[in-house]
Amino acid sequence: MVFSYYINRPIYAAAWYFLRIFRGKKRCVLYCEDAFDILLFKNVGRHLGNVEIVAKNKSVRSNLKKLGYEHVSTMPSFPDAVIMFRNMAWKFPCKKIVKIGFKHGAYNFKAHSKAQYYNMFNLFFLTSNNEAERVKKSGVTAELAAAYPKIDSIFDGSITADHLKELSEKIGLDPDKKTLLFSSTWDGSGMSAIDKWYDKISSLKSRFNLLVTVHDWMSGSYKNALRENRDIFFIEELDRIKYIMLADVCVNDTSSLIAECCLLNKPLVTFKTAQTSRTLPDVIELIEKISLRIDRFDELEGAVDLLLKNGGLFAKERAEAAKIMFDTPDGLAGKRAAEKIVELVPELKKQVC
Repeated sequence: MVFSYYINRPIYAAAWYFLRIFRGKKRCVLYCEDAFDILLFKNVGRHLGNVEIVAKNKSVRSNLKKLGYEHVSTMPSFPDAVIMFRNMAWKFPCKKIVKIGFKHGAYNFKAHSKAQYYNMFNLFFLTSNNEAERVKKSGVTAELAAAYPKIDSIFDGSITADHLKELSEKIGLDPDKKTLLFSSTWDGSGMSAIDKWYDKISSLKSRFNLLVTVHDWMSGSYKNALRENRDIFFIEELDRIKYIMLADVCVNDTSSLIAECCLLNKPLVTFKTAQTSRTLPDVIELIEKISLRIDRFDELEGAVDLLLKNGGLFAKERAEAAKIMFDTPDGLAGKRAAEKIVELVPELKKQVC
């Protein structure tokens, strides 16, 4: 357990009980570790009643305000119920608080959090029942459910062909070129391959449109180099789904965007990375089944050409992987998640006018 949890718990709990005396009604909040969490909440929140937004700090609050969310408070917060897209229930160290968690990335491409962190939740949503079974084997006893509301936008009609055409024109994609989407997980995880391509990607500009997105926690040196590269379009927008939809081939390492690429049946090239303490052998086995694996950047162009010439290569395997990583992708995950949340927190039931 995080050491600060034990230090803060008695003081926090005392403050929570004191403030509850003066609270007229139950207070339910969404905790945002970063601004990305508000995007993940969107497809759940529209099925719930009023939920206050609490940001990790002033920086996150500022980013949320830029997105149009004006009424945002910062930690510490003392709610009756909290929803979060992180495994950080320890930040609310009072057992009386109803804690509801979601995965912030699709599936689990790295070692899971310890069971004790999951067990602090009253309810935790994973992206599939398959993933829930994997987590239970580690000793998790908290109630687990399957829902990844972020992908509802793919299936509920909110992203149309006209939207994609408009986006393509806006970011200047050449219709005569194929489009590659590069993505990478956090370099601090030891499972990123960004060092293999970030300073070489421009060599592909004559043949391909180049889109790039990286993990929000990626080191500033990599982010700055990519932002300054005029040969690529660096994606600053939090919602990457539309950009995956624009891609002809996706290039990755062990980023959770692999799951969404499979769901959208996008051909994949993946860089091999060194094994770490967080490497999951079954995940590496899965990646090897659904993608062309390479070690070096000079292998990339040939791999992309092979996938473009053989559109069905790994398509069946990607479809099978998508079924493992997601349950019932029908555009209604947010609605189902909201219904389970309301069972725990009836005050969040949306009032129909």
